[in-house]
Amino acid sequence: MPPRDVRRAVRTGAIITIASVFFSFFPVWVWLQIDPVIRLQDIYISCIVIPALIAPTCSFFILRAQIRAQRLAEENHRLANHDELTGLPNRRAFFAQAGALLSRSHRSTDIFACALADIDNFKCINDTHGHDRGDRVLKMLAAALADLSAANVVLARLGGEEFAVAGMFASEAAARIWFEALVREVEHRHPAGLPVTISLGWCVAEAGETLSSQLSRADHALYDAKACGKNRAVKARLDGARVVAAA
Repeated sequence: MPPRDVRRAVRTGAIITIASVFFSFFPVWVWLQIDPVIRLQDIYISCIVIPALIAPTCSFFILRAQIRAQRLAEENHRLANHDELTGLPNRRAFFAQAGALLSRSHRSTDIFACALADIDNFKCINDTHGHDRGDRVLKMLAAALADLSAANVVLARLGGEEFAVAGMFASEAAARIWFEALVREVEHRHPAGLPVTISLGWCVAEAGETLSSQLSRADHALYDAKACGKNRAVKARLDGARVVAAA
């Protein structure tokens, strides 16, 4: 138990004990003022029965307040770290979780790879079928991505129709296979009953490279995927060059 929780438990117990003692002896003192001819046995009984009634009542209200505070803190944490529409982690949570995976990769034989994925022609979906249908596509695509997620893989919605993926893989070939399978699977899912596809750009972490730098390279690769016809996964080029779509 963290020291802060220990101090809180000790403080709560002390408050309940002091309150129980006070509220048990005070009524007895009043009783003595009213009826001085009181038996010693009655005093002992009162000092046992009254705290037995008061302590559980005090504990109930205190614990209920703590539970409410804990639930409020959990809800605030959820709102701060999850996308409201899809329920996936948001940008803030992605950087925290993916950063932790990247740090772990330095002590592992596995590689760290990250990707940016974007729904193809999403504006057309919104314009043709309405924003409600577009929201349904986002939610169902998020659910599909979550279903396909594996251990040591982080998924997030960065905003709009853009999603981020990061994870630990046994090799670059394994990462390539997983990202390409992700694109194919989304194509076959038909979220919200529409033919939805995604383009994906990905890269493998280089020695000493930051997460922001990797996402920048993945973004360039995403541009290449769009330029090459969409509905595909493209690995980032180390030289940072971009593919130019044919006229």
